[in-house]
Amino acid sequence: MRAIGILKLIIGVSLAINAMVQILNHETWWFIQNVNLIFHEAGHVLFMFFGETLHILGGSLVEILIPILVTIHFIHSKQIFSAACTCWWSSTAFLSVSIYASDAQERVLPLITNDVSTHDWFNLLLKFNLLKYDDLVGFVFFCSSLVSVSLLILLILRDKDVNKKLLSLG
Repeated sequence: MRAIGILKLIIGVSLAINAMVQILNHETWWFIQNVNLIFHEAGHVLFMFFGETLHILGGSLVEILIPILVTIHFIHSKQIFSAACTCWWSSTAFLSVSIYASDAQERVLPLITNDVSTHDWFNLLLKFNLLKYDDLVGFVFFCSSLVSVSLLILLILRDKDVNKKLLSLG
């Protein structure tokens, strides 16, 4: 039982470090980015029947909501370690949207359409005359990624196996 606490602590610290490296480098890891992209594109399909604004926003919304909902499920079912791990996923989703939103004016990120006119955040912010605030919008998502890492750390420290191990050290 002690080994599981150590293992969970090592995994949790590794995920927190990995998330912070991605956040500080403003760059997502390719594997999780592909997962996030699938949910992003699915969001466009899910919201395509609810008007242009929700169709555009749906990609980023679903990209962020899926890991948050999974985290909430794990917390609700008292699977604290699993919730901590999905906080890492949430941090990458927030970071991805942060990078995308901040790119609205420049539109230099490669898009799967290869067409800069399909940039979601450009179109969304332009529609509401908020394009000049793209960096601020991106910063809000950036801060949200930091909050996700903070929650990851908090949940790891609240996991019963990790908690027992830490208490036995003191």
